[in-house]
Amino acid sequence: MLIVALVGAVLSFVTYEVVFYLNPLSPKATSSWIIAFVIGVARQHALHRYFTFSHKVPYFKSLYKAYVLDLGGLLYSSGLHWVLSNTFKLNHRLVWLCCLLSTALISFVFLKQYVFKVSND
Repeated sequence: MLIVALVGAVLSFVTYEVVFYLNPLSPKATSSWIIAFVIGVARQHALHRYFTFSHKVPYFKSLYKAYVLDLGGLLYSSGLHWVLSNTFKLNHRLVWLCCLLSTALISFVFLKQYVFKVSND
């Protein structure tokens, strides 16, 4: 799980940097975070599905659950991102790291119990 998380973090940073570079929206750092986050949910879901968890919940059912779970993390982290980058004027890469770590903790707690849990229904 740790290796998949680290690979996902590197890919997440690359995604964020590409989105940030191409992003015409304002506020640039926070909107880049949101776009990269939405892309990252599907990518990280696929990585965990194929390399971390042995339970094979139907793909779209578990992907839907991942987006539902991560909606709270997205709302929380987008607010945090905006405050850190716009109010405190921290570097957007440092803010990315803070938000990644906070959402990773949330995901770590709920991933196996909710997203990849095999139900008996």
